[in-house]
Amino acid sequence: MASVEELESEEEVEGFEPFFYDSEDWDAWAEEEVERRRREEEEKARKTEENRRRSEAHKKVMDSIIEYDPKVERNVYTRFFLRDFSVFDINEESSVPPMRYTDSIYQDEFGLEDSANILSVSIVSSDVGFPVNVYGRVIARDSIDYKCIYLFHRNRDDCQHLNKDGMLILTGPYRGLVLVDFIYLEIDLKIREEGVPDRPFSKGLISIDGRVLSREKDVMVRRETLESWLSTTEVRFTTVLNAVECTFEIKLIEGLLKGNITVGIADKARKLDNEQTIVIHDSTADGVVTSDESGVIKLRRSVITICLERNVMFRINNEVAGVCAERTFDLSPRRTGADELEITCGAGKFGFRVVWSLMDFRL
Repeated sequence: MASVEELESEEEVEGFEPFFYDSEDWDAWAEEEVERRRREEEEKARKTEENRRRSEAHKKVMDSIIEYDPKVERNVYTRFFLRDFSVFDINEESSVPPMRYTDSIYQDEFGLEDSANILSVSIVSSDVGFPVNVYGRVIARDSIDYKCIYLFHRNRDDCQHLNKDGMLILTGPYRGLVLVDFIYLEIDLKIREEGVPDRPFSKGLISIDGRVLSREKDVMVRRETLESWLSTTEVRFTTVLNAVECTFEIKLIEGLLKGNITVGIADKARKLDNEQTIVIHDSTADGVVTSDESGVIKLRRSVITICLERNVMFRINNEVAGVCAERTFDLSPRRTGADELEITCGAGKFGFRVVWSLMDFRL
């Protein structure tokens, strides 16, 4: 850094005559110049330190999400990696709520977003056989903010016991997923075994590419698999063109529920593709519901997305006097608003509230 004396010793100073100047003005300017250079050097040092800090923070996260997978015998990304992790928190949950535009006034030409429904996540093969006790997480990241949306999340003391069918009980997403370019799925499952340390079971990253969707079919069932560590995991999902979000709540008004409830996407002829159905309540695993409780049925999942050319179809199976009754009904989707109706099936009377909302990739 130049001192006042060094500045005074320079032979030429731009804007000043060498033999005719006011010493007080010169001294003031020289001090200001020293201060300016000091601030510049401080700012340069601050930026250098900030860049170093950010580089280290980013590298620390990247080092943690690249692992050697013994099944495929190479290093793999185990988590989403396309962000600057010095400013992006890889563990932060998405705060974008469902039903964002339920009460909005919209224009008919308002654009609709493509979407995807995660139908199932299954262990289709296990190197350690079945059954296995599995815990961990499955996370979705969509085109709105790429933050965490849990589909499956269990700790070690709450393992899911998987038999040969190997299907995880999903409890998300809590809102519709928007598919502009990609939706990423992070899988990180471990197995709990008695007498030995827990082991990684399935771990890696799956992507759903929205850039290559066929525009000829509005709903298409697809599959992606992940071979990793000690298993092969299959994700089944539907891609949905020009979708709206459908959020639902079900109450038991009278009687009891001893059976199951599913939701799916039907065509306008009310033909339901069973491959696209999702179990949202199963009394065998989730418990029998009676009307003397709170009334609200705890659903595994409460959101799907659907295009306006299809119908949302609910199916209730409910046991009464040892006989299983079945009731199926459907609703035509809307861009916004809500529908409410009461349905009787078997020994139960149910109240359905279905809320419609547009989706937008912009925050």
